[in-house]
Amino acid sequence: MKPTAVVGVLIILIPVVWVVIRLLPANHPRMSTMRMAMQSAQEATEQRHTDTFKEFESSFQAHYRSHYASSGFDYNHYRLAYKYGFDLARDQESRKVTWNLVEPQARAQWDERTLGAWNQHREAVRYGWEQGMKIQQD
Repeated sequence: MKPTAVVGVLIILIPVVWVVIRLLPANHPRMSTMRMAMQSAQEATEQRHTDTFKEFESSFQAHYRSHYASSGFDYNHYRLAYKYGFDLARDQESRKVTWNLVEPQARAQWDERTLGAWNQHREAVRYGWEQGMKIQQD
């Protein structure tokens, strides 16, 4: 079969397969298998990210000791801010810009009712973001 014929068949076949998959009922065994495979892949990615965050834990703890130890809050309180910043660095858009451009959006998404005042946690978020950016550059 000529390469142009193969491309022609693929051009027709791929959309047909996509439509068939989309039309399968949600409880169809194949949909269930595909959903499980996608979920497993997502969980594996999340686990790698969690493991990567844990690799930086001693760095975050050292930053806490030098910046927040006398704040009256323990490390676990600030750990949320470090994790928030670290997760921001995963975002494709955040990788392309500086902290000064990321900070307004990060602050807007920061839930002060849950995580505390932005001004109190800003440096921890920034430090977490900086550490996450180091991974992206490697």
